[in-house]
Amino acid sequence: MDKDACMPLVSIVVRSMGRPELRLALESIAAQDYPRIEIVLVDATGGTHPPLPDIGWRPGHVLRKVGGDRRLPRPLACNVGLDAVHGDWFSFLDDDDVYEPHHVSTLIKAARKNPDALVVYGQSNMLGPDGRVEKIFGIPFNRAMLYYGPLFYWQASLIARKVRDLGCQFDEALEICEDRDFLHQIAEHGDFVFVPIVTFNYRPDLGTSGTGRGPNWDAARMQYFDAMLRAKWAGPREYHTTRAGNGVRQAIMAYARGDVAECRRRLEHVLSEYPDDPNAMHAMARLNLEANRLDVAESQVRCALRYIRDAAEFHYTHALILEGLGDLLGARQAALRARIDPAFKQVAEQVLGRLPVAGPNEESPAKAGAATAGSTQEEELFVLCRPHGGLNDTFCQIEKCWEYAERFGRTLIIDTRKSGLFGEFADFFSPVDASIKVETDTTRVDPAINSRDCYPPRMNGPRINGTLDDHDTTYSTMYHNHVDRVSGALLTFDFDRDYRESVLIHEQCGGGELSFSLLNRISLSENVRSIVLDRIAGLGGDYVGIHVRNTDYQTDYESLFNMIYPEVVGKSVLICSDDADVIAKAKNFFRASTVLSASEIFHMNQKPLHGKWTMKTDQERKSAAIASIVDLCALGLSGKLYFTNVTAGHPSGFSNLARHLNENKKLVFNLLRITNTELIPQ
Repeated sequence: MDKDACMPLVSIVVRSMGRPELRLALESIAAQDYPRIEIVLVDATGGTHPPLPDIGWRPGHVLRKVGGDRRLPRPLACNVGLDAVHGDWFSFLDDDDVYEPHHVSTLIKAARKNPDALVVYGQSNMLGPDGRVEKIFGIPFNRAMLYYGPLFYWQASLIARKVRDLGCQFDEALEICEDRDFLHQIAEHGDFVFVPIVTFNYRPDLGTSGTGRGPNWDAARMQYFDAMLRAKWAGPREYHTTRAGNGVRQAIMAYARGDVAECRRRLEHVLSEYPDDPNAMHAMARLNLEANRLDVAESQVRCALRYIRDAAEFHYTHALILEGLGDLLGARQAALRARIDPAFKQVAEQVLGRLPVAGPNEESPAKAGAATAGSTQEEELFVLCRPHGGLNDTFCQIEKCWEYAERFGRTLIIDTRKSGLFGEFADFFSPVDASIKVETDTTRVDPAINSRDCYPPRMNGPRINGTLDDHDTTYSTMYHNHVDRVSGALLTFDFDRDYRESVLIHEQCGGGELSFSLLNRISLSENVRSIVLDRIAGLGGDYVGIHVRNTDYQTDYESLFNMIYPEVVGKSVLICSDDADVIAKAKNFFRASTVLSASEIFHMNQKPLHGKWTMKTDQERKSAAIASIVDLCALGLSGKLYFTNVTAGHPSGFSNLARHLNENKKLVFNLLRITNTELIPQ
């Protein structure tokens, strides 16, 4: 008998609106190393779904298509898929997300070890627009915490088909949050099993539900349906929260009587029912601190902070533990966070008073205290955005901070002195979006933020503008981004969370397509605008554009030249590149065409234009930045645009930015603040 036939069938439901990303989702199912899978594709379009992509399904993988007779809202599409599953276990995969190849096999292995489980789930990579992992999400099951927010992304789970027999269905009144409601229903019948392995990749910026972030974030919609969900489950939430809380209170009472053993026993009982309950974990950390089991205590208080990141009491305990472990910098950071709460200000300052006096690269307790006090007197809150990288990375990081500032009512400070612009943002661009207050000249705001408290906490006081100099920051290969050189802390914050601190610092690189949104918010400064207009006027009104990235990234541009040669014979061809040799070769290759260039490019010796040490002087760097802007606008106005993929297998960020402008030429005119459409190539 075929051993695969003895393995449980797994159904994967894909609700689809026929988006281009569907191919990647289906390919990630086809890549599963588990042999028995049925794919239930729910046509939610109402019959207008495009043909399915040609996928090389392995033997044992079968696809069925259901729905299509009418347009299906999210919860109804879920129910159509749920009714159609044949597998012993099933999962849902949105058409803009992907599995790891071991997703099904890993969770089936856990399910076999836990035959009574109704849900088994793993962890997920939360990806940024550029595909980089921003964080790993997924924590152990806690019935009390389940009602306050998701413990995991539901696509990272397998669910037993018998939940359908238990009456679990998707609530069609919930246009969003229907997944959390479904899990709440299942939790009424049994526990979930957590597998601490990443099996799923989530792109929160994609999709249209409004539950993600960036263009996929709708605060009003989310608030409305989240409130509806909370009201529906208010009873169970109150019951389990009270039950867990009473258990912790009984443990504290036992401790007050001097019965430490009974206190520990009661806390262990709470944690057996509600794993990782933050209050119980914090109380256990206090017991282990007293018992000098500092490593265990530190792990427990970190776990508690994972759930309640602003709890001053937890940060105070963390400071005591880190002090005992000899991590004095970490202890200072935790104590500073604890001191924000007036109830813990005095004891936190006692910890700070015991720690060594702050050095030249650290905030002093007195100054940090003044900063915290001052922040309560000022209403204005800031996001300080310090992007790194080239033009597209710079735009993406600014847009990310802009969206956060809009969402939480903060003033955005844009400091591009460390980006590929190598100068003040105001030297190149002007904001035209008045949705928030934006400061683009840091000389006007440096004094205003120097005395403020900030996050990350080690940057408090006068260090806000001094500590992030190049000698104090470094690029981390682990995070693939910028960290504090001393502590190793990632120089950013959680963009899904509001903060008490006056100044939030984000100093990162990273590309993607957020840059497209920023193009609607800015125009060129008057000085750069005049340069761009002058250069574009010299190109004429009808030309083909070619962009080649060929310094730090390499491209097969010669194949591109050969391919398009017949199409451009006799035409004007604009060559834009970060490599002067490419431009020279193009002029020699396209002899039957009129070869144009909009900017003079230095010989980079395979170094990127946005590298700090590529050019010797600030004026050279500024000229290179202006050249990039000129090329971007010129490529955007070309009649047809060609570019090659870089060695990483995708277009460069600059090429993508140029393509977007080329497909939306009105944006170029908005940047240039002109209405003369005669410049648009026909």
